[in-house]
Amino acid sequence: MMDKFSSSNRTINQDVNVYTCGSEQCAPNHTYGPTVRSGYMVYFVLSGKGVYQVRDHTYHLHQGQGFLIEPQTLIMVKADRNDPWKYLWIGFSGQSAEKYLTATALNSHDPLFSFTANSPLLDSAHAVIQAAKVQENRNLAMTGKLFEFLYTLCQTHPRLSTDAAASTTELVEYALFYISQNFGDDISVAQIAEALHIDRSYLHRLFKRVTGQSPQAYIKSYRMQQACELLTTTALPISVVARAVGYGSQFSFSKAFRSVEGIAPREWRLREASRPQTNQIHPVED
Repeated sequence: MMDKFSSSNRTINQDVNVYTCGSEQCAPNHTYGPTVRSGYMVYFVLSGKGVYQVRDHTYHLHQGQGFLIEPQTLIMVKADRNDPWKYLWIGFSGQSAEKYLTATALNSHDPLFSFTANSPLLDSAHAVIQAAKVQENRNLAMTGKLFEFLYTLCQTHPRLSTDAAASTTELVEYALFYISQNFGDDISVAQIAEALHIDRSYLHRLFKRVTGQSPQAYIKSYRMQQACELLTTTALPISVVARAVGYGSQFSFSKAFRSVEGIAPREWRLREASRPQTNQIHPVED
């Protein structure tokens, strides 16, 4: 059984998506390849034996073992003649696929892993395949189960060594994501540090080292960027724009905006409106 979803899922879910999944009981000596795949694939050997060839390496695999296939990498898989394998696979791609896999122990130098019959990872792989059978909102069902699968892969086969620099960057990336999702609320550096389970002063040092700005300065700058976008592309009153970017009053917003942009929000809007634009939206004044 095999399902392919590349035509729809890759367009809708650019972050990460299921583009193929399924299972197969192979015939003796059944061979796939040499070939390359466009995305990542994780295989689970459910029974029998077979061979996986990649980068001049030949791996002889059996029940309870799995392997990773990387994009645009020449591979070949072949079932055993006397005890052909049965396997299932989850294939995924997307802008963040590589990033998610770097949190695991699987890589081009060590593409193998082990699992048990009652493994949570195997259960989550089955769940992805089951989601492919859903009729309504199938794309959402598969994507949700794919995230669970990737999370379980990270938990059951975590990266064995931690690069301090990569870990630092990852923490700051999480902080940046948190700000992008919550800038419209009354967020603080302490709240961000709590969400990341690290000390506030430690977050401050990391953030400034990576971005060159303090968290407070970045939050303010990010809010002003979003405000400029709203002032330019919508007709929302300035008081509404202020609330949308996390300011409780129009006065405090205008003061912050002027400190960053050098002019008041209304002046910014008038200046931008005077520039040649297509589909220009005329503002509603407060």
